[in-house]
Order: sequence, then structure tokens, then C-alpha cells
Amino acid sequence: MGLAIQIEKTFGGARGFRVAVAFEAASGVTVLFGPSGAGKTTVLECVAGIQRPDRGHIHLGGKEITSLPPSRRGVGYVFQSPALFPHMTGRENIEYGLHALPTGERRRRAQEAMERFRIAHVAEQRPGRISGGEKQRVALARTLVTEPRALLLDEPLSALDMGTKLGILDDLRAWNRERRVPILYVTHVLHEAFSLGDQVVVMREGRIERQGTPGQALAEERAKLMELMTGR
Repeated sequence: MGLAIQIEKTFGGARGFRVAVAFEAASGVTVLFGPSGAGKTTVLECVAGIQRPDRGHIHLGGKEITSLPPSRRGVGYVFQSPALFPHMTGRENIEYGLHALPTGERRRRAQEAMERFRIAHVAEQRPGRISGGEKQRVALARTLVTEPRALLLDEPLSALDMGTKLGILDDLRAWNRERRVPILYVTHVLHEAFSLGDQVVVMREGRIERQGTPGQALAEERAKLMELMTGR
């Protein structure tokens, strides 16, 4: 199942900021890399249906989803902040998006997700009593129990140390080996893009500058940074 994106979105009128991108994301992790303000989150929001592109199309698994409401796109979105409900336990947070299912099915899915993401020990604890890494694991599990057809991650691990990030991403990759869905991961940190992505899309000022494997895309990015630093 792949994700094909070809969109344009302008903010502030004809002379405002314009995002115009075209790329495909296969199953696995595609990193959208670039400085703050490059338009990375805008791309995610258009895929999720939070924003509507001015022009273009978005296809998921060969089906156009551009005009569908967010609830019918089958897209999961995890934000930088876990945004857990403070009055709910870990289990209750994870089950929140499954309210339409019978109680037994909700409990089964939540338990499976907690075991996969190694957070069964926080099932009955509220967010104020668990670590940052555990909160993000709960946020991921809450999204993944809905069985999304694509997953959008908007810097959800930015506040965590690299070891914790890699542990969570390892578990996410294991989950995705069974589901094989496209994952878009936004970051502005160079070593994250190099470490986490199967494909890297480098964005700047609303455009794609380059894309390819981490080795290809980021070698060029490093060379450009060196040019800027040395003035050559």
C-alpha cells in the first residue's frame, strides 16, 4: 500500500507562502526533513484532511482520498505532544478511539497494543505518573489500535533522547512489518532523518529540494551546509 501526494497550498494570497510538493511514499518510513517553516506539517495536515489543498491529489492504496473527511481516510496522526487525557488511565486512553466497538474487542486490541509497545505496566496509571517515553508509546498505541492505512508522525519523539527514540521506532517498524503501511515522519534534526528513514524528502521554503535514500539525500544536504558555512 503506497501513498502518492501531489498538492499545492498557498497561505496569505498570491504573494504568500506556497507549498508545492509531489512524491510517493511506499510502506516503511519516509522522513520529511527541513527547517521549521519549510511546509512539512502542511503536507501532513493535507494528507490527514485537517487542511484542504488548493490543487492536486492524494492517493492512498490507489484510492483518491483528497475530498474525503478525515474520519474516512484511514489515516493515523501522532502529534509532537502526546495529548493524552489526564483523567484517563493508559488503557482508557488507548481504548478511546474504539468507542464504537464492543467492550471485549476494545479490551483485546488495547491489550495487544500495550504488549507490543511494552507499556502493559502503565495500563492502570494516569499520564501524570508515567515517563515521557511511556506517554509517547501510549499515544502511538492509541492511534495504531484503529488500524490506520497510513501513519503521520509530526516530530512526536523530539523531546526524547536518541536511545528512547530508536527503541520506539524499532517497535514501530516491527508493527509495520505486518501491516506494511506508509509512515511519514517529520523532523528538522539531521541525525534523526539519517537514523530513522528508509527514504528522505528534503524540503525548504515549501518545495522539495531533493529526495532519495538517507545516504543520497543527506550527503547532498551536508555538502550544502558545508558550502554555506565556508562560503564556497
